Amino acid sequence: MIKNTKLCAIAAAVSAFAGAASAQNVTLFGRIDAGVQYSSKVAGPDGDDIGHRTEVNNGGILPSIWGLKGSEDLGGGLKAVFNLEADFDSSTGGHRGLGNISQPVFSRQANVGLSSDWGTLLIGRQYSPALLQELGTDPRGYKESFSMLLPYAANQLPPGNDLSGQNNGGAIFTSNLVSYTGKFGPFSVGAGFGLGEGNAGQGDGRTYVLGGSYTGPFVVSATYQKIEGAPDAQTERFGLGFALPWDIFTFKVLWSHAEGEDFADVVAGADDFETDVIGVGADLKWNPSNTATIAFYYGEDKDEDEDKTKSLVLSNDYAISKRTTLYAQYVFVDKDEQSTARTGIDLGLTPQDEKSHILGIGVKHDF
Repeated sequence: MIKNTKLCAIAAAVSAFAGAASAQNVTLFGRIDAGVQYSSKVAGPDGDDIGHRTEVNNGGILPSIWGLKGSEDLGGGLKAVFNLEADFDSSTGGHRGLGNISQPVFSRQANVGLSSDWGTLLIGRQYSPALLQELGTDPRGYKESFSMLLPYAANQLPPGNDLSGQNNGGAIFTSNLVSYTGKFGPFSVGAGFGLGEGNAGQGDGRTYVLGGSYTGPFVVSATYQKIEGAPDAQTERFGLGFALPWDIFTFKVLWSHAEGEDFADVVAGADDFETDVIGVGADLKWNPSNTATIAFYYGEDKDEDEDKTKSLVLSNDYAISKRTTLYAQYVFVDKDEQSTARTGIDLGLTPQDEKSHILGIGVKHDF
């Protein structure tokens, strides 16, 4: 009886909210991505091999999320817009954090702004405009697992930059950001300035972002992002990508160069780094429902001779419907003795100085 009463109360609240929000065009959205993943070798606390592992895995190809977004017509082609977006872990139902550190409730997006034919201006926590410009040129489209998304994040979080990640989620999400995005025919541009406001002072987490892309017979992307830590740490990243559709194939290549400075002033034992990561690959849409992908990634730190990682990814996505996709993926990882997440695509899952195999299957459903 108590459960029924609670369910009725929840249903009534949702109905009331939907009625009040309908005039503002508010949408509840989300995604659940869960699967089973086998790893032949798993890294322990010291990076050594602690054996194989089979686990229920969250976010095999895209993150599990939920959120609210909406708009209001202000007249004259102008709209007010907002976005609230949160992570969750489909394997446990809990909130997804950064290691053992909790994240904000809306750890992906919490912003409001104005949109028109001239573009969109947003204020608050949001996706990096640089990341959005590169989506079409990463060989795996910046999938949640085993793409250049992981070194993208690892190469842009200065140790002094609010280690909880709440101010800057590895450059993928940035708090206190003012951004502009616009589309002009085949050209798209994005720019942003993050005011910082991290734990160590105003400059902790200050972010500068600029990116652009061209989408026509081929796709080109070019991006730049700089993040300042505290007191003097900083990272800079440049990205350049290219994609070419040809019949049932789409060939892609994305290169990035990142540099980090003055980490030793922030974290004991930390070093500067200078990394290059390149990904090349191709999509094969061999029927309307199936897309197969092959991608190869190579990363190296020029300041550390033994920080190199080579990775090969084979995958296939089968769209049962517009909202539901079954997927399978195989990953081969070959790491050097001092390899880090800055050069690899597995974010430290597999051990250093080892060759490892990862096999995963899963299902993604959007709502």
